[in-house]
Amino acid sequence: MKKITFIIAIAGLLLFAACKPAAIKDYEAYSAVNVTSFQGVWQLTKVTQTDEDSRRKLFPYKTLDLTSSLNFTDVKVTFNLTGNTPAGLSINYGAAPQIFKISSGTWKLDDNNKPGILWMINGPDTAKFTLGAYSQLANKKMSLKQAKSLGNTEMITYEYEFSKN
Repeated sequence: MKKITFIIAIAGLLLFAACKPAAIKDYEAYSAVNVTSFQGVWQLTKVTQTDEDSRRKLFPYKTLDLTSSLNFTDVKVTFNLTGNTPAGLSINYGAAPQIFKISSGTWKLDDNNKPGILWMINGPDTAKFTLGAYSQLANKKMSLKQAKSLGNTEMITYEYEFSKN
């Protein structure tokens, strides 16, 4: 019995000693992602609504997918550039409700080389969005988050997921 236990222990040690840690990959900056990554037609693929107060209170129902119930996949947003500067913006809602309150105007980014905030603007009507991950933009996907607040407290957030045609 002691012999079997000893053999199992030696085999375990040999297996453990044979393992090598995986090499850590170098960080790849998404330098290809900048203002030109936004140019083109983007189709809305998913819309979720989150009740932030319910999330803070740990209620079970916090998030609702609104995509199919309100035909949001009909929405197409076109971002235009003049050179490397954001220019015109047009939104075709199709059968979906007008969720951004504008159908045309301009757009801008907080930083054209490393964007974090996107604004859709038509005169006094402005919609502000926080951008998702750069890796999504490199793969022709975009995630925008919009918060509705009461005072300084976020009450409802919407997350819009787009894919580029």
